[in-house]
Amino acid sequence: MIHTFFKIFLTVLIIIDPLGCTPVFLSTTSHLDELQRKKVLKKAIKISAVVLALFVLLGRIILDFFGITPGAFYIAGGILFFFIAFDMISSKPRMTKSTPADSENAQDTSLIAVFPIAIPLIAGPGILTTIMLYVSTPEDGIITIIMLCVSLILALIIDYWTLRFSTLLLKLLHRTGLFVIEKIMGLILSGLAVQLVYDGLCRLGFVQAVV
Repeated sequence: MIHTFFKIFLTVLIIIDPLGCTPVFLSTTSHLDELQRKKVLKKAIKISAVVLALFVLLGRIILDFFGITPGAFYIAGGILFFFIAFDMISSKPRMTKSTPADSENAQDTSLIAVFPIAIPLIAGPGILTTIMLYVSTPEDGIITIIMLCVSLILALIIDYWTLRFSTLLLKLLHRTGLFVIEKIMGLILSGLAVQLVYDGLCRLGFVQAVV
């Protein structure tokens, strides 16, 4: 069970990618002072938590409503994870749009907290797919969901403190350090992506599982 928890937690943490969020967060909030930046971050984390909680509660209902089997979603999740991993390895920028500094809403911290920081920087399609993936698992469903919730809470806490001290981290690690860490995380995620596709094919009966 501990092994399963660490697997879920590591997956959630890699997908949320606190270090990868750092440059985008600093760029998006560059026109704000430290107090405003802290306020934006707190609100963004709260909004992200609500969005993630909704997907934990409604994920299985959504899958059942559309008749999507766990095997099919494993394959879909694996493909999406592979593209995310490829972007991390090839250093492509995150699919986020920043609010222009010269916009009349540039000083609206509530707007910035919602978009692009909470959605899609923190609560993006990758982590939402991860949630749907684990809530679709029929075996030990309740235990898996509990481990998923704990993993999400821990990941959001890590994300908060990472972004809270993002300026300091950038000075300590430099862009080269962030670059190397993101490549390693991308490689791990690519392996997980292939494993998910394999598990999905096994669940659908196309491939016989190798023990």
